[in-house]
Amino acid sequence: MDLNKKNLKKIFFLCVGVILVYLALQNMNIVFQFLGWIIYVLMPFIIAGCMTFFLNVPLKAIEKRLFRSKDGKPVSTAKEKARRPVAIVLSLAFFILIIGILLIIVIPELSNSIQMLANSVPSALQRLQEWVNDLCKQNETINNFVSGLSIDWNLISTTLMNFLKNDAANFVGSVMNMLTSVVSIVVNVFLGIVLSIYTLMRKEKLSSDFKKLIYSILPMKTCDYIVEVAALTNQSFYNCITGQMAECVILGSLTALGMTIFGFPYAPLVGVLIAILSWIPMFGVGIGIVVGALLILTVSPVQTFWFVIFMICLQQIEGNLIFPRVVGSNIGLPPIFLVSAIVIFSNFFGIIGLLVSGAVTSVLYALLRRFVYTRIKERNIPKEKYEVVNSSAELKSDEKPKNTFFGKFIQLFSGKSKNKNSEEK
Repeated sequence: MDLNKKNLKKIFFLCVGVILVYLALQNMNIVFQFLGWIIYVLMPFIIAGCMTFFLNVPLKAIEKRLFRSKDGKPVSTAKEKARRPVAIVLSLAFFILIIGILLIIVIPELSNSIQMLANSVPSALQRLQEWVNDLCKQNETINNFVSGLSIDWNLISTTLMNFLKNDAANFVGSVMNMLTSVVSIVVNVFLGIVLSIYTLMRKEKLSSDFKKLIYSILPMKTCDYIVEVAALTNQSFYNCITGQMAECVILGSLTALGMTIFGFPYAPLVGVLIAILSWIPMFGVGIGIVVGALLILTVSPVQTFWFVIFMICLQQIEGNLIFPRVVGSNIGLPPIFLVSAIVIFSNFFGIIGLLVSGAVTSVLYALLRRFVYTRIKERNIPKEKYEVVNSSAELKSDEKPKNTFFGKFIQLFSGKSKNKNSEEK
């Protein structure tokens, strides 16, 4: 390699990159703290991006039908200018209405379940006490052990007073930190909503400005690739969001309807929980089933068993029959990618990352798959180079087992040796 100016520049940047990677590996705690600070600063913009994609789904549907002429005549200028703001307001009202309906359904059901649990605790404790008394009467050793137990109420009161004196300040500090975090989340959400509204109002102008910027700096081929990837990302994310929304509505509605038909308690609450938790890929519906089973367990253990059976059957029907016909086939993410995305996004972005992990991973997987297949096609790599045959698959007709002990053993149990002898006869 010639040591010209271009190659020396490449060597310099390579050495700098190696040094930075080495320093980062030696100081991983500082790197993670820096990444956490960056995410904290950019959190309003992250929320704005998520809100923009979510609000863009009903926005497109509303704009296609709002202030459109039925006879083909052009609409007035005032209607053209009012279409986007009215569509944004209606999209926000749609999401606020959904959240309000969810709260109206969830809060009364939660209060009823808490009240039912509170009412069932004394009777449960009484049954537990009766069971312990019967057990003590039947077993003399346990009776002697329970009789030897003594509760020191003075020690309990002293411990409580010490906690109030020494740890009350820490408790108040923890409460204040929690309130500060809640206020910070509310402020970030408000700023994110404002930024998303501004982005939706001027999304064509912002897209045009972004294209002008990259076309003025980068080469033409690179800019075309960036624009193409951005369009693919937008379409993939849009399809994934609409698919997840449809799945939430379908699964939540079928859950509530089926539970009502079969007489299960907490049908509206469990239906809403299943609809919300189904946003979490792979594990969301399972978490909803566990929560619903725990709620129904307070009423009837037998109904809990049938509820779990009902939800397993419903999930299979919805996933294999209804969802592919209504939503369409998904990208088909490998489970290891999805599980890894759930772990990474939940650790870095919390609940928001957990909810968007499936959509973001689908987009990244689509881009990666497109890049891989494009490169394989450009380099004319034959299929035999990268295809791996399943070793447990049945042997082909020309791949006969060798004349060894194991080969004869396979022939004996596969019936090939017998068929061969019959053909020779």
